Amino acid sequence: MDQGSLVKEQFDVGARFLREFGRYAPIVVAFWLRDSENGRWALYVASDRVSDTNRDLAYGEIIRIAGEMKNPNFDPFQVRLLRMGDPMVKAALAAYTGRPPRIPFFINVASFGGISSDEVYLVQGPTGEYSMPTGRETLNQIIDREAEFFEQHGKAPRKIKLPVLMAYDLAKCGREELGELAGKIFKEGIAVLEKEGFHGMAVEIIRTRDAAIQFE
Repeated sequence: MDQGSLVKEQFDVGARFLREFGRYAPIVVAFWLRDSENGRWALYVASDRVSDTNRDLAYGEIIRIAGEMKNPNFDPFQVRLLRMGDPMVKAALAAYTGRPPRIPFFINVASFGGISSDEVYLVQGPTGEYSMPTGRETLNQIIDREAEFFEQHGKAPRKIKLPVLMAYDLAKCGREELGELAGKIFKEGIAVLEKEGFHGMAVEIIRTRDAAIQFE
């Protein structure tokens, strides 16, 4: 893998690898990340079928697949298996909120799940048996991102731009999580969030396919 931009040949052979590995362990998220410290790309993969008990076997499967592929554009030692609870996996799942799971897209961020990065290229998101976040999990995501905003800016956000699918996930919450707002959402729909606000923030629901949560 070169140290420049991810070229089509590298992307294509990576996609072939993911198809083969997915037969062994269905993939929840996969993404290429270029480390800002060394400029190198690595392919990060997370599966809820891979744990600490079978991680060595999974890496053995990576070597086996690479041996069968025999492609000079694919280096099996640049594949990184992530635990499902890893902050990078959480960042990838959050990035896919409101996006179709199999539409690749670039994001330019200085840090991704706590790892310094130049570019991140998400190539596969949650599909199949893996379920998207529950209402409570979505609420936790929002709270975590609020905390990140406060840590970065020293003040609480005034506004949240909420992807429409994330708004629907949030609507799954009940009175225990949302109080009276839950009843209003049940009666009037997610548009209530824009009228009432949320967590002291103004809310704008973004209804485009490529939307991602943002704070201002």
